[in-house]
Amino acid sequence: MKPLPDIKSYALRLLGIRDRSEYELRIKLQDKGYDPEMISGTIDQLKDAGFIDDRKTAESIIRYCKEGKLLGENGTKHYLKKRGIPEEIIAQMTTSAGEQIENAKILISKREKYLKKLPLKVKINRLYGQLQRKGYGYEIINRVIREYEDLCKRGAAAESERAEMR
Repeated sequence: MKPLPDIKSYALRLLGIRDRSEYELRIKLQDKGYDPEMISGTIDQLKDAGFIDDRKTAESIIRYCKEGKLLGENGTKHYLKKRGIPEEIIAQMTTSAGEQIENAKILISKREKYLKKLPLKVKINRLYGQLQRKGYGYEIINRVIREYEDLCKRGAAAESERAEMR
């Protein structure tokens, strides 16, 4: 059997790859086969030195969820739970409705190009499902979908007027 690398250097290497919550680091070290007492001691040392900070990690994850994954508030909270962020930190996380609406609109504009040839009803159903899976609340989804539907209907009306003029 191969000897285990120094626990502290291994933990620092893991943290150098990406931010990890205390929970994630603990699981990684357990999976590697380190003694639970060694893990706890190492994690305490790293927390004291500022290498592990679940609040800072949560902020980084939230930014990634909003800007990169375009998740809604519920989707972001689920992602934080999955990454082992404590409930008290998750409970403090809030996203403004305006920010969620903007992200939902960006998501719709990205998805719309794949739905161009579909009937409006099918487009709306698919976009509604996509927003739901991304963790947006029903109020946000309904508002954004209503705006999208109105925009599509106005665009179709303008298109038919142009066709009549020809």
